[in-house]
Amino acid sequence: MSGMVRTPTDLRPNRLRDVARHGHGPAAPIGLGVALGGGFARGFAHLGVLQVLEENLIPISCIAGTSVGSILGTAYASGISLARIAAVCRGIRFRDFGRWRLSRLGLASNHRLGELMRRCFQARTFEDLLVPTAVVSTDLGTGEPFVFTSGELAEAIRASCAFPGLFEPVQAGGRCLADGGLVAPVPTQAARALGARCVLGVSVGFNHWSGEAPANLFQVVCRAVSAAQKHQTESWTGSADILLEPDVRGLDWDDFQHADEAIAAGAAAARAALPRISRLLRRTESLQPKPRPRACVEDRGPQGITLP
Repeated sequence: MSGMVRTPTDLRPNRLRDVARHGHGPAAPIGLGVALGGGFARGFAHLGVLQVLEENLIPISCIAGTSVGSILGTAYASGISLARIAAVCRGIRFRDFGRWRLSRLGLASNHRLGELMRRCFQARTFEDLLVPTAVVSTDLGTGEPFVFTSGELAEAIRASCAFPGLFEPVQAGGRCLADGGLVAPVPTQAARALGARCVLGVSVGFNHWSGEAPANLFQVVCRAVSAAQKHQTESWTGSADILLEPDVRGLDWDDFQHADEAIAAGAAAARAALPRISRLLRRTESLQPKPRPRACVEDRGPQGITLP
């Protein structure tokens, strides 16, 4: 996964990722801020959403990710093709990112996830990414979100994916960090903080209730966390202009072998939302202030100050 795979159906115009390179603010290019939520294997639906945005030449101005959304979002922002990301996802298994290691803080370690990111990503730090990106984790010392926007990617992603009760928390910068889904199931607020005018949220974690009782300890923890999140949606839905909920009800957290099914669900949800996305971008673009002409240096006297 170290190189770009380019096929006729996989090539994307540079502007799809480069739209955000010129910074934020009133003159920044219009595009979608994409907020990708957590959900383990169900999160592969995010790839279907990104695929449809590419196919329809919808520019992405920034990406914010929680848990699996942080992995896929940063992989995409690093320049890896969606075809290559999907190929890796089809073969992923728990042993590739986790190792059972009973401790007083968790049942497993996700150090292997960091190693996987270092092997596969085309970027090592946030500063290397092609699109401004935020990775959300939870500070277990304060109960507040801790958002990474700079520094090493592997550390940030490990923290965002440290699901409580399963993976040990990640120690970073004197903080004890766990899964970002505890405080930002879909990181729409982080996308806004990056400067996004239009935010598309993708949620894959709440629509899998089947009425059946959990079958193991991990399902108990997952259901408990999801139940709490289900009734606290106002904190993040209010920052989304459009919220997608791909139909991944048939997939469990570890159904990695069903990646194509999740990707198809994400693509279907995105295609259905294309008219709304187009209207949102047109409306936002129409409200963008037109830049004023810059004054010439000679017009400002001996100091040569140029006003915007």
